[in-house]
This record gives sequence, structure tokens and C-alpha cells, in this order.
Amino acid sequence: MNQIQIHKTGGRTVILICLMLLVQTSLVRAADGITGDWEIMMEYRGQQSFATLSIAEKADGALTGKWGSSELSNVKFKDGKLTFTRTIRFGDNEFTMNYIGSLEDGKLVGLLSSDRGEFPADGARKKPKLPVLGHWNVKFKVDEREITGKLSISQKADGVLEGKWTSEGDNTVISNVKFQDGKLTYHRKSTFGDNTYESDFEGTVSGHKLTGVFKGQRGELPATGQRIGAAIIGKWELTTTSERGTRQRTLTVYGDLTGRYESFGGEIPIEDLKLEGNQVTFAIERRYRDQTYRSDFKATLDGDTIKGQITSSRGTTELTGKKVLTTSFVVGTWELASESSRGRVTRTYTLKIKDDMTGTYTSRDRETPITDLKVEGDQISFKIIRKFNESQFTMNFKGTLDGDTIKGKITSSRGTTELTGKKID
Repeated sequence: MNQIQIHKTGGRTVILICLMLLVQTSLVRAADGITGDWEIMMEYRGQQSFATLSIAEKADGALTGKWGSSELSNVKFKDGKLTFTRTIRFGDNEFTMNYIGSLEDGKLVGLLSSDRGEFPADGARKKPKLPVLGHWNVKFKVDEREITGKLSISQKADGVLEGKWTSEGDNTVISNVKFQDGKLTYHRKSTFGDNTYESDFEGTVSGHKLTGVFKGQRGELPATGQRIGAAIIGKWELTTTSERGTRQRTLTVYGDLTGRYESFGGEIPIEDLKLEGNQVTFAIERRYRDQTYRSDFKATLDGDTIKGQITSSRGTTELTGKKVLTTSFVVGTWELASESSRGRVTRTYTLKIKDDMTGTYTSRDRETPITDLKVEGDQISFKIIRKFNESQFTMNFKGTLDGDTIKGKITSSRGTTELTGKKID
């Protein structure tokens, strides 16, 4: 009788554990569909703007979120429906906006509403810009003659890359531009008078440097390039001061010298960006119904700080700011290890992060892509999703970076493992 009772109790325990695992797995799968960065597109009273919506999952399964640099509250995702509350503070005043949206075919379709009305706020997964996009000063030698030119790489709406070469006295056409597995390739056809020369370029991008070689009729010609506008590229935290008070803003400039200016959580594309020496200028335009309001920015760069003024029809505002730590320092190969309670290494792992902020995690010779990679200051996090038969398991890593070392924890339904490591490449 006792044995039967024990077996029954054990059976119930096993069933209960299985049910808990099934519930936990279903919750993880639900969260996996919404976590990450989304680009939200909005239009309100004739003004089109954007915002970055970031959704993350805590260890207990609860969701947190950010709208731009502001924290969200009441973030929930259930049955394909996302809801949250956004609070906007303006001086001593504040008001709230509620979002309700649905995840349809990998895209967000929703509405932001407040006592002032409602408007559409739809989104798609945010894709990092390719690190090769932008303008490059390229140099190479033909015999003893140094050739210099400006190489511009852009991307069309369909994802196809285009290239343009500009140099004095040189009629050059760039074609078949591709960027795959961290390598830039293109075909170059140059005409000097009655002579035509063709070559193929292959190179790599590391931060703001381009290194490669031209292969053609004249053999192999090593080439180097430096990104134009590197000093302003990155994310800047700005503070504006006027008679209306002090406010916080962010400015993000991409490698192709396009950018966004964040104000109250909304991102407005910048226009006419120019960098001459340490002097930077750009403008933004706000539209309200039939009116357009322009603000002109003029500032001086000093390393990772910026200082200047914003001029508009309302007057002049003082501007100061600093560059936020970029993510380029995490790019490379990291060797991680878990230790036993006695300090012995029990297992090693390899984390590889590419320039485009994608990467892989290797354990027991099994390489898996990482997702939702985020670097905020010295904090890094990402996810690893693995499939076994028809089941899917998610592991979450959160850690702290300190130069070329890393320390953190990886959490899954099986528990938590502490990892330490260093950058090896």
C-alpha cells in the first residue's frame, strides 16, 4: 500500500514538473516573439516620426520596455497582443499614452491613445545598418603613383548595394557591389583618356577602416580606406538649455551620415549633415498640419564632447552633449568558461560578434546564432534559441564588460550558470 502510494505521489510529481516545464516553455516562446528592438513608424497631424521600441524579458518572465530612452510600464504580451503605458514628462506636467497592438506576420500593428486622441503606431524589427555603408577616402598605388578617391556605398530599398567612385580626372564605374560574411567586393572599371582598366576589389571593414586589395590587369594592388565623418558617427546624449528649462535629447548618426534626433521619445530624421574639421551642422524639420518649423544646429566637436547652439523661429537654445560608448568594442571573438565550486573550469564556450551586431555561440562544437544582442554602456545581453526535435529552448545571457574581460550569467529552464571570459581576437 505504501509502495502504491509512493508511486502515485511520484507520478503526480513528474506530471506536475512536466506541466510546469510546458507552461514555462510556452511563456518563453510567447516572449520570444516580441522581445528585441522594433522601429515604430507614426504620423500625427501631418508629422511623420519614428521611435525605437525595445522589449526585454526579465529572469522571472515579466517584460520590460523602453520607448527611445524612456522606460515603459505595464508591458504585457499575451495571445499575440502587446500592451504598455508610456509616460511623457514636460516640465512639471506629465501625461500618459496607452499602446495596444498585435503581432501580425512578424510586424506590429497598433495604436497609441491618450486624452488627446489616438493615432497609428506600427512597427517592424529594427535591422542594423551594414557597417560598409557610407563614404570612404580610399588610397592605393599604381607603380609609384598614388591614387586617391572617394568611395560611396549605399543600399536601395530592396537591399541591393550600389557604389560610386569620385576622383579627379578619373571616369570610374563601380558595379556588382556585395557585402557578405564581413567582406566587401565590387568591380571597378576606370577610363583614362583612351585607356580602360578593370579590377575586382575584396576587403574587410573594421570600425572606420577599410582594408583590401584590387586584383586586375596590373596585378594585386593593396588599398586602404578611412571612413568620412567618423568623428560625428555614433550616439550622443544631448542637453539643451533655454528659458523654457533644461531638456534631454539624443542624436544618433549612422555610418552613411544619415541620422535621427530624439525628442520626447520621437525620432526625427536629420537633414543637411556636414562636418568640416571639428564643426558640425545639421537641421531638423517638424511639420504641424500645414506648417513646417525648421531648427538649425551648429556645434563644435572636441573628442567625445559637443557644444553649440540650436536656432529656430523661437530663438536660440544652448546645446551640450557627450558621445555614448559605442558597441564596436564588443566585436570579435570571446572565450567563456564556467567553473565548479572549487574553481575548476568545467566547460568552455566561444562567443563571436560581428560588425553588424550579429553573432554565434558555440558549445560542445555546436554553433548557434545569437539573437536580441544589446550593449548598453558596459552591460551586454543576448539570447540563444536551440531546437531539439519539436521542442525549443531559450537561454538568456546577461553580463558586464570590463575592457577585454566579461562576466555574467546564462539562464535557462535548467537553471543559471555563471560565466567568465576574455576577448581573444
